[in-house]
Parts: sequence; structure tokens; C-alpha cells
Amino acid sequence: MRNIYLLILLLTTIPGITLAGIAETVHNLSSTGPGPVKSNTEDRICIFCHTPHASAPDSPLWNRSSTGVYIDYLSSTTHADAGTMSSSSVLCLSCHDGTIALGTIGRPGTITDLNNTFITDRALLGTDLSDDHPVSIIYNPTLLNTDPDLVHPNNVDLPLRNNELHCSSCHDAHENIHPPFLHKSTTNGELCVTCHMPRPEGAGTAWIWSNSSHATSTATPQGTNPWSERKPEWTGQTVQANACMNCHTPHNAATPERLIKDIEEDVCYLCHNGTVAQTDIQTEIQKIYHHPVEIALNGEHSARTENPLMMPWHVECEDCHNPHASFSDAPMISFNPTNPMGGGHSTAPFVNGSMIGVTGIDANGNFKQEAEFEYEVCFKCHGVPGKSACDNQRCSTADSNNMVRADGVYNIRDKVNSGNPALISYHPIVENDPSNNSEVPSLRTDIPLTTFTGQIYCSDCHSSNISPAAGGVGPAGPHGSIHQGILAQTYDINPDSSTTLSNDLCFKCHDSGNLYTDQSFPHTEHVVAENLGCINCHDPHGSASNRHLINFLTSSNIGGQIRTITGTGDYLEPTWLDTGVHSGSCWLDCHGTVHNGFDY
Repeated sequence: MRNIYLLILLLTTIPGITLAGIAETVHNLSSTGPGPVKSNTEDRICIFCHTPHASAPDSPLWNRSSTGVYIDYLSSTTHADAGTMSSSSVLCLSCHDGTIALGTIGRPGTITDLNNTFITDRALLGTDLSDDHPVSIIYNPTLLNTDPDLVHPNNVDLPLRNNELHCSSCHDAHENIHPPFLHKSTTNGELCVTCHMPRPEGAGTAWIWSNSSHATSTATPQGTNPWSERKPEWTGQTVQANACMNCHTPHNAATPERLIKDIEEDVCYLCHNGTVAQTDIQTEIQKIYHHPVEIALNGEHSARTENPLMMPWHVECEDCHNPHASFSDAPMISFNPTNPMGGGHSTAPFVNGSMIGVTGIDANGNFKQEAEFEYEVCFKCHGVPGKSACDNQRCSTADSNNMVRADGVYNIRDKVNSGNPALISYHPIVENDPSNNSEVPSLRTDIPLTTFTGQIYCSDCHSSNISPAAGGVGPAGPHGSIHQGILAQTYDINPDSSTTLSNDLCFKCHDSGNLYTDQSFPHTEHVVAENLGCINCHDPHGSASNRHLINFLTSSNIGGQIRTITGTGDYLEPTWLDTGVHSGSCWLDCHGTVHNGFDY
């Protein structure tokens, strides 16, 4: 009995240990414990972990041993050196790795009725710790040189034993004031941001975690609970309250790297399916034409650290959206077709809050740690130097329909970059093209775009068919669409079945009434009389062949029907000669109709 009094005296003099607190938690495995797992024969509380004599060579007076061999956490964003695993973390793991029964203690010996009882369910971590928050790692000021999002250890008010982070840095095994046995609550990310502060305030960058939607949104579930994997007493009622735990989990993570609680896009869908977030992105991705986030990337995905100039081809939500920075903002469109001169949109070509803090490739093909313009994010896949629009193939619409353009250029950056000396004409994405636009009389006068200064977003054309770019109220951006090419409105890819209505996308900016006056070209004869679409002559991104986006579709296979545009006369390739303002000469065989010097 004297030994027990001594043990109680020793333990209750250790800062943070309160016997009454332990007695009221599931860590009390004695017969007086409140939990479902406890001994029916042992009434001593401390004995399951501590002994006053002949303890294991670990403090404080440890009464258990561990034989576990552990697999450590690994991630491209973690650079901490390993600490001493035989220190305090292994004490916790002597129960939580599931290798030793709860009743197997050093002194006075095995507690018989718990000798075959092991940790189970969410408390069981196992010996594979690759899906758990790293422990027994060195956390010192040097670590900030490689992990700048960490808080300086001098400002961390959690126990860092010998400059090492252990289980006890987050958990207090003797008190359960903040379940599950935490020093601080996870509400509003309080515990996590003690050490982790993505892009701290004052770092001189454009975004901070505390302004992001995941840190500020008061949205609540209107359907399925996105936090159902957490116990109710651990869970907040809003996105803001759950903060880091909206996406992450410290233990048994489904995606080990960065401790994501599900597969990447499935984590996003927990809220972005219309039940918490205002817009339903999941339904957009399920449309026939969409960015293929469902295609798994071999190996670890780290949008923050990967270099798009060298990364394998892929697309995931995080490639376009930084979850630690993103916030709700006006859509990236030049205007809304239902109210062209109204507000409610961003200013091209700048990124808005939804894409802030994302990497990119600039117009010259250089890597940027944080994109400033929307097109720089698009160029990560569609403008990598030396590659086609989608890695070493073209994007699905052009590729699946065997579309071939006269200039043979399919890298989108090369087709819109005004600094490309080979480029002759382009849509005003990187900058306006006044030398060409002076001869575009069809530009609508009731939209906020001008001939010489207007710029547009990629997502003015590439966006959901129910998005603001289409005049709708659905999710903005190119997540998915019912139109090929993830287009906001109809654009007929069939060269000879076109009507005015089938090219609504073009007439969003161009006045069909003006166009059919034939001021600049006999469009009426071609489009109205012959049903020949815009796609035959014009390349919507840019042309290295001619002015006015003229870049003939020399070959296509739409539904098994092969159509070609070839050269004629002295010209081996289809040719348009610029003979002055609103005049030219065509030398080509277009779908069987020969233009052997057709002048207009």
C-alpha cells in the first residue's frame, strides 16, 4: 500500500497530471473506470501505465514495454528529421499500436481479465504510422528553412520535449477536457494552427489561411453530414468550426500524404456537392465533358511543391484551387450574357479568390510559384513548353475527332501568347491584339469589351453550361459541361452542319446581325446558305498562319464522316491571301467546293 501512495504522490506532482481527471476518462482501466473497457478485478488507476519501482527505462515510471517496429510518415512536404522513438511517443504506442494487451504490464504482473484485450476501432493506430501525424520528429528553428508554413517553436505553447514533437505534444493522456485527450480544441483549427500556419500573415504574399473559406465559412450541412467520421463531441457545426478537420485527419488517413481523410476529389465532394457549399461541383464533374479528376495519379500528388514544367500529366482539384487560400469571389468572366453591362464579375485576366495561391506557367513558359492571371493556371497543362495542349496529345475534342489545323500548332500558350513571334493573330487572353481587331466590325457594342483594350478569360468560353459565363447561376469555371471542350455555350464542331444558334458561344461577343451584313466577308453565303461553321476557317485560340484567327481545319472525322480542306491551283496547302481591309483571296478545295482564287 505504501508503494501505491508513493506512486500517487509522484504522479500528482508532475505538472498537468490530475488523478481526478484521469479517473473520469476512458484511460481509467480500473474497475472504477467509466468506459466500456475496464478490469473487473483491479481497482488501481495508475498501475496500467505507471509503477513506483522497477519501471521501464522511460519516464515517468513506465510500467509497460513495446516491441513494435514502426513505419514512419512520409510526405514531400515534410522535412523534419527523426527524433527518438523510444521517448514518450512509444509509451502511448505500447497500447495504441495494438501489439500488447491492455492487461500486460510490468508490475505486479499481468492483469488477467484484460490479458487478451487490445485497443480497437479508431484508437488503434497499428505499427504502420505512415497514415498518422508524424511523431518523434525534431521540431527546431532550423526546420522552418524547409517548412516555412510551420510556426517558430518558441511561439508554440504545446509541450515539445527536448525540441521533439511527440504524441504528448497534442494529447494529454490524463485530462479529456478537449476530446480526444487534446491540449487544445480542434474547433476553428485552434490546435492545428498552433504549429501550422499556411502562409502566415505578414509574409508578403497575396493570401492567408485566416481569410480562406475553409477558415471563415459559416455554412452548415443541408443534407449528408460531411464530418460523420468524427464523434459528435469532436465536431463543429460549421465549416469554420471544423476548419482543418474539413479535409484532414490526424490518424488513419485514407490518403496518407498530408493526412487527407478521403481520396482527394472525394474529400472536396463531401461539401462541394451542394449540401454545404452553395454550388454543386460533383454534378459538374459527372457531366460527359469534364476535367478528369477521377483519373488516379501514380505516386504522391503535391500541387504545392510540384513543378508543372516537369510533372506527369494529371489534373486534380488542388491543381486549380488552393484549399488553404481559396475564398468565394465574383466569377472569372468578362461579362454575364444575361446582363452584359452589369457587375458581378472579376477583371480579366487576374485570378479571383477561388484560384489564389496556385502555381502556374507564365506566357513565356516559365514556372510561377503563385499565378497572377487565370491563363497561367490553365497553361500548367495546356501550355507546357514543347508539349501539346494536353501533355503529348491534344485535348479530347480535337483528338477524338482527328482535327488537324493548317498551322499544326496545338500548344494553347503558343496560340495566345502575344510574345510568340510565330503567332499572327489571337483572342485577347494574354493581351489585346489591336492590329487585328481594327478589322473586326462584328464585336457587339452592348458588352464591356472594346476593340483595342478588351481582354477575356479562358473561362469566358470554357465553363459550365449553367455557369455565369453561359448566363446561368450554376458553378463558375471549367469543371464540366454538356458541350464538348467544356464550353459554356454551343459551338458546332461539325464543319458543315452549322446554324446561328449552334454557335451561340461565338455570338456571345460577336454580333450575328452585323456579321451577316457581309461587311468583312460573305458570311451569309457560307454560314446561312451552306451551313458551314465558324470552325472551318477560324481557330478560336489563335493562328500562326493568318490574321483574323484564320487557320483552316484541314481535316476532321466527325461521327465517321471525314471532311478535308486542301490547297488548289499553285498552292499545296489551303491558302488565304490578305489583299487589304475586309478583302482577301482564297485558294482551296473546301469540302468539294473549289475556290481557285476566290476574291471578295
